[in-house]
Parts: sequence; C-alpha cells; structure tokens
Amino acid sequence: MEEHNREQLKQQHSTKNPIARLLATTSSRGKQYRGRAKCMKKESSVEPILNICRGARVQISGRNFEPDWGLYNGAVGTVVEIVFNENENPLDGTLPQYILVDFPQYRGPSWISEKPTWIPIPSIEMNCSNYCCQFMFVPLSLAYSKTGHTFQGQTCGPGHPIPCIIVQPGTIKMERTCPGLLYMFLSRATTIGTPEDRSTSAIFFFTNELTKKRIQNLTTTMSGEICKKIARRSKWVQLLNKNKLKIKISKKQKEDLISWAKGTTVSQNIVHKIIEDTSWKKSNSLNF
Repeated sequence: MEEHNREQLKQQHSTKNPIARLLATTSSRGKQYRGRAKCMKKESSVEPILNICRGARVQISGRNFEPDWGLYNGAVGTVVEIVFNENENPLDGTLPQYILVDFPQYRGPSWISEKPTWIPIPSIEMNCSNYCCQFMFVPLSLAYSKTGHTFQGQTCGPGHPIPCIIVQPGTIKMERTCPGLLYMFLSRATTIGTPEDRSTSAIFFFTNELTKKRIQNLTTTMSGEICKKIARRSKWVQLLNKNKLKIKISKKQKEDLISWAKGTTVSQNIVHKIIEDTSWKKSNSLNF
C-alpha cells in the first residue's frame, strides 16, 4: 500500500507542482528536534514525515476533528493548496500554517463560501503518553490506497468521494484472525451493479478464493462452530454496551473550532488565485 501511494504521488507531481516534504518535530526538555520521540509508542500510527503536493489524495490521520461534519479519522480528500507563513518553507523544516483540503463529504460551516468543502487542516500538537514530549505534526497521510482497518465508517459508490473499491481479502483464515473485516468490506458498497452489467458495481474482489459459502459463513469454522475470536468479541461487545458512556465534542470545543476558522483570515485575492490557478494540473497524469 505504501509503495502504491508513493508511486501515485510521483505521477501526481510535476515541475510546477513540486512535492513538499513535511517533517514533524518533537519538543522535549527545552530541546526541539525533527522526528518522533522513542517514548511515543502509542502515537506510532502518526507518520513523522509527510510527502504531499497539490492534487494528492490524503486522509485525516491521528485526529477526529468533528465526525458530525465529516472530519473524522480516515476521511479522504484532495489537497488544494499548502499554505506557509510569509518567508517560511518546508526546506527550512517548517510546518505549514495549514493545508487546504477538499473533503467532498464535509457538511459543516463553510470556511470559503465559494468552495464549502474546502477545509484548512492545521498542524497540531500531541503529548506523548508520558507527557514528557510534545509532537507537532500535520494530521494527514497519503490515501491513494487504504487498508481495510482504516476504511470502516466510509461508503463507496456513485455520488460518493470513493466511487469503487478493489479488495484483496486473503484466504478464509482471514475471517478467523480478523473477525468482521470481510463483512466491513461487503457493507461499504452502495451497489453491486445489475445482473446485466456488473461493471457498475462499487466493489470488486481480487481473489479466486471468495465464494458464496465463504460469505454466508463469516463467523463459523468448517465444522459449523462459532469461531473462538468471534465468541470472545461478542462477550467484549456486550461488556462495552453495558458500560458505554456517550462522549461528544462539547459546545465550547465546537465554538473554538469555528472561531479558529473565522479568525484565520484569507485574502480573497488568494482564494481566487487558488481557484483559478490550474496550470500545475496540465502535466498531471491522474484525474479525480
């Protein structure tokens, strides 16, 4: 997957659309250095280096900004622009002020009235689990392709940001070791086409081992018994449901987020320049 993302990014960039190499920074005991501290084991999913350019396919990584608005961990969008403060650039190891991303599924307040799905994603700071280090990074990662574990909660099909997915579900052992993952794949698609035209399906499988019997028996062994991991998961889900506590973003947090967006002033000249400047797209070999 990572190799595929890198290859797609290479095709996306050009001399007019260079790749920005964004390096995360760690602050610890008054010192600052590039990269991630060793004590940040729980934050290992956050990449210390992000290579992107305009037009790159990205996903929110390591942060749930506001799921109700469509800004959740794993939400996919397209980079519109990378904005730095005056006299700053990635060659100095500086992170951008924000990255402007087009999230088609976004349904929150408009930051730019002319482009309601264009959202600024700022660099954010995260404490390590020991609270001895602060990690500053851009909460985005490349998403030309994704793992199944990061695709939960999303939908694919006509009219959606992702029109179609191609899945390699592995062997039948996959259901035994990753309960629910194949079902998650199957439930993401909004259509499987028609009997006359399967080419319009929103999901295809790259394997010879996916059979009707396998789909109908996702949670049982060859002898018909419930898989051990499925049984254990069921007990765990029951315990979670019994002790669940609804936690939502507070009204103040929403107000602070809206206030930040309103307080980040963008000249209308810059907005129109971003909208009208499409010269970098002419040399791209990919279309979205």
